[in-house]
Amino acid sequence: MNIFETITHGISRAVGFVADKNHKAALVNRLRIVIKNERENASRAYVALGKYYLENLRDPENELTERLCRSAEDSEARIRKAFAKLDEIASESAEASSAENCNSCEDCSDDCCQCPYSAEEITPSEFFTGAKRAHILPNWKAEA
Repeated sequence: MNIFETITHGISRAVGFVADKNHKAALVNRLRIVIKNERENASRAYVALGKYYLENLRDPENELTERLCRSAEDSEARIRKAFAKLDEIASESAEASSAENCNSCEDCSDDCCQCPYSAEEITPSEFFTGAKRAHILPNWKAEA
């Protein structure tokens, strides 16, 4: 009987060791997630604080902050310019696509340019900024 007690005691110690090790690993992972989330929260707070400063507390006499404010304004201007170019390219390709595809539908009795199932036109800048929501419909043809 003594050998069985020794084996079961050894196995229970090994299982306990593995359980403790897993518990510590899970705790470390949870702490890492907390640290990551709090860093993201702090970053969002810094961005909001900087935006508030830029819009409300800007001091033109402070050379360091004024340089940073101009940099932020320049970046915003470049983003607006890029979205405008993206809209221009998208509208050009949409016009070319509609010119190619219009009146080419053989299985449908509807006018393709005025299809009742087509989604509302949305520009890329409206899509990426969230100004409008896009409803993506599957590309399918109704069975006759």
